[in-house]
Amino acid sequence: MNISAVVMASGFSSRMGENKLKLKFKGREIYKYAIDLVNSFDFKDKIVVSNDNEICKYAEELGFKTFNNENAEVGKSESIKIALREVQDDVKGYMFFVCDQPLVSRETVNELISSFNENSDKITFPIYGSKRGAPMLFPSAFKEDLLNLKGDKGGVVLIEKDNSKSVSINREAEHIDIDTAADYERLLEYER
Repeated sequence: MNISAVVMASGFSSRMGENKLKLKFKGREIYKYAIDLVNSFDFKDKIVVSNDNEICKYAEELGFKTFNNENAEVGKSESIKIALREVQDDVKGYMFFVCDQPLVSRETVNELISSFNENSDKITFPIYGSKRGAPMLFPSAFKEDLLNLKGDKGGVVLIEKDNSKSVSINREAEHIDIDTAADYERLLEYER
């Protein structure tokens, strides 16, 4: 597949008070879900950007290229820049995954890729109910725009009505992201 996948795992979990990506869900660390999901696809590049050695080591064992984000405090833009400097130039697009949404399914990723393949000049993103979410796919034509992001701004700031395509996902639980203790408790309801 002519798409590069980037797993962003450089957050500080400031609202959680501990590294949320290392919390357990169904007996496994949360970060493993996104990495394993990406690993189940044949992406041209598989990249993890993190400020955590354990996360990088896990991804490296699966064959990912990993990069330490020494400037994670700058925000999401730094992870994006690190990854895009390392992807192959001939890819059609970049798919960005976050590690704090462990319920995202292969089905969702397939739907996003299918939509992107039909409209490969458009930013493609999921809508869970009424909420925009991740993963997001950016055409390679947006590389310079992504490299020029600043601070904690992710690629979402580049989305405009005429340059993007949303994909409705009818599995709202996949949108659960772990930012607070209450979010984590909500996630744990899905362990049964």
